[in-house]
Amino acid sequence: MRIVDEFFGGVLEHSLAAARMSWHSYRLLFAPVLTENLRMRISKLRARAVAWSAQREVPAYRALLEEHGMRPCMRFEDLPIMDKASYVHRFPLAATCRDGVLPSRGAVIDESSGSSGTANNWVRGPVERRATRRTIQYAARATFGDRDFTVLNAFALGPWATGMSVSMALAERYLVKSIGPDVAKIVATLELLGPNRPYLIAGYPPFLKLLCDTAKLDWSRYEIYAVVGGEGMSEPMRAALDRCFVRTISSFGASDLEINIAAENDFTIAVRHALASQPAFARDLYGTASMPMVFQYDPLDYYLESARSGDLLVTVNRLANVSPRIRYNLRDRASVLTRAHVQAVAADHGVRLPRSLPLPLLLHWGRVDHAVAFYGCKLTPDDLQHAILRIPELARDAAELAFHPYDDEQANKRLEIWIELRPGSALVATDALAAEFVRTLGEVNQDFRESIRMVPLERAPRLQLFPANQSPIANQDARIKKQYVV
Repeated sequence: MRIVDEFFGGVLEHSLAAARMSWHSYRLLFAPVLTENLRMRISKLRARAVAWSAQREVPAYRALLEEHGMRPCMRFEDLPIMDKASYVHRFPLAATCRDGVLPSRGAVIDESSGSSGTANNWVRGPVERRATRRTIQYAARATFGDRDFTVLNAFALGPWATGMSVSMALAERYLVKSIGPDVAKIVATLELLGPNRPYLIAGYPPFLKLLCDTAKLDWSRYEIYAVVGGEGMSEPMRAALDRCFVRTISSFGASDLEINIAAENDFTIAVRHALASQPAFARDLYGTASMPMVFQYDPLDYYLESARSGDLLVTVNRLANVSPRIRYNLRDRASVLTRAHVQAVAADHGVRLPRSLPLPLLLHWGRVDHAVAFYGCKLTPDDLQHAILRIPELARDAAELAFHPYDDEQANKRLEIWIELRPGSALVATDALAAEFVRTLGEVNQDFRESIRMVPLERAPRLQLFPANQSPIANQDARIKKQYVV
């Protein structure tokens, strides 16, 4: 079984890589002969091949299998689930790489902030970097057409995965300026280059909303498209952005894995609109009327699973990846559905959907570990606790805490931080205390420190203090987990 898996996995690896050398041959991978069911079967075969090769070549993964008494020849669904706690934080960085060593050349190390402010590092080799660049280029071409766009990259730059990866990928295909989240510089660039060319701006949804709200620009003179990522986007947010942009598309990825794992298109947006307008369709499709982001993805590249807990598990289907991710748990709540199933349920409810590629759907509700998204960064209760403990008066008087994220009446992303005080405390939330708290939170979480620079003062996180037993989070049952996100 191992020889069969690795042989066919290797053949598929090389044949798919060869097929993707040109745009026209890449399009052949979406021909009708390669049906959705066939793609899903190939996806699982490739995932098994990745597990086999990692067991042989990656010391950390071999140790993980041995701890569970498992071998890759077992059912793929029985292989251990890895995540930051059980894998990334437990093993040295080199041990998670093939042959137990860091690459000496051609690779990059991306960085992301951990829940306690400790950076996590991700090693990406030359083959996977080329594959990521190619995927992003072809996705942009398939979504926006074969035009010579000028790309303005407004993602945060530096060691973080998204910003630099977007610039490196699209510079081979378009004229790119890496600006970062800076409204004034984006406006200056648009005025410098003028309206006689199409633009593509990439960034976090709240920042692009800020750009639309504050930029002194005649948007009607420009043809600008937008790609957003880093966090979910509500339909009111999309409508607000589309007052300035011709079209706004969201992409899903993770620094733990890769950017642009899945993306929106006309089909997925139509599905989302139907879910919003027909709660019965939503309940029949996934059990509730809550609203997820809806994406399509290519199972040839990724094998996605929805665990019994509802967590999203991802296997990156590339044998050449330096640091493989196999059944990696992002701690995101998600559901994976076939296009055929979605179309069948939609038909039962009289929903007419546009044509689409034969690709499965990813329904994504966001993080399940109490984290909240704010201008492209993730904040956790641990971040709050660390910040509170660094401020003497809060460390002394704080009893309970929670996040309260919401969209205001103008569809701006807002965040309140609620702290319930201990009995007898007379502490009040002065401007000075609020400013000190935001600054301290930036010291704890480096992504927040960078994100807060692009946030207008009036939209900065608001600190609210409540007397004992008088907060929205008062009287929580101590026998169950506390509610940290309201």
